[in-house]
Amino acid sequence: MDPADQLYEAIRRDEGDVEAIARHTGWKPAGIARVKRHLFVHAHHLDAYEMLGVAPELARFDSDRVIAGSWLRLKAGFFTVFDLQLLRHETAEAWYMRKHGPSYRRAHAAAQKRFPAPAELWS
Repeated sequence: MDPADQLYEAIRRDEGDVEAIARHTGWKPAGIARVKRHLFVHAHHLDAYEMLGVAPELARFDSDRVIAGSWLRLKAGFFTVFDLQLLRHETAEAWYMRKHGPSYRRAHAAAQKRFPAPAELWS
């Protein structure tokens, strides 16, 4: 199994991360739990490449070691401003999907306008 997949599986099984992140960040546990479900648990209508002829699929997000690392820093209380921006971005993305439909492409674009995912997370 890929190391990022292993991290995602460990995060999915972790029963203490939501409370720890809420305690460290001051966010409500319900908000952190929503972000966790959005990032690591729920399947989404992945349509980012539909305009290139790739059919959308219903699947979980691909495991990403950078996002997993961000989550683990948040849990440990040694997070960065970029990790907090990831929480804001994913909160906005999940909200958009609940309110406006399942399109990941549209939700991500809307979240980027208000809470751009920092490039530092993806480098």
